[in-house]
Parts: sequence; structure tokens; C-alpha cells
Amino acid sequence: MTTSATQHAIGALKLTSLHLDHPTVVPAKVLRGACSEAIAHLQTNQPHADDLGRLWCALFAVLPTGYLPHVTLTPEQAAPFACVITDGTGSVVDRQAGKTIEGITEMIRLRLPAGRGEVQP
Repeated sequence: MTTSATQHAIGALKLTSLHLDHPTVVPAKVLRGACSEAIAHLQTNQPHADDLGRLWCALFAVLPTGYLPHVTLTPEQAAPFACVITDGTGSVVDRQAGKTIEGITEMIRLRLPAGRGEVQP
């Protein structure tokens, strides 16, 4: 069984508590090493995970009423983000992968009918 990045971070936090209560049991050097390793695991696990919420909000802001964005991360460095857009019935109406939130949002906006805040003829 491999340790997930989250489990590794929880373990480092528990070591911190143990070190604070009993400094002679867990040396500061061990604690520093565990924390550094946990940080490295968290950063390499999903470096763009905190951007998913921003991507969802950016897409939602440009979509027509009733459409929903579904966002995910990809293992590709060239295009770490991907999304699928569904209409009110749940049918897929568009999909896009890309490197930046702004790029994906603009591509989707240009391919779909006018959304929020746009003048409709």
C-alpha cells in the first residue's frame, strides 16, 4: 500500500504535535524532514488542483443559462486542464483541454451561444 500525499501530510502534522509535547522523543531534524517530504508530495501530487475551482467559475460565468461545466486535471503537462460542458438535459455540448484557464474559457465562449452578460441579437 502506498501512502497518499494527504496521508503523508497528516503524518507530518501528527509528528509536529508529538514533537511539541515531547521534544526529546522526536528530534526537530526528523520533524523538518517529514514536513519537507510531505510538502513535496503535496506539490507533485496535483500541482494545479487549487485552480480547478477558478476554472469552473470562469466557465460558469460565460456559459448560457442551464449549461454546466465539468472540470478535471489531466496528466499532460502541455494541457493540465480539461472540461466538458453539458446542457440542461445533461447532454455533452462541448469539450476542451488546455494549458490555461483563460484559454479554455475563451475557446468555450467562442464556440457556444451567447452566455451571461452578452448582448443577444
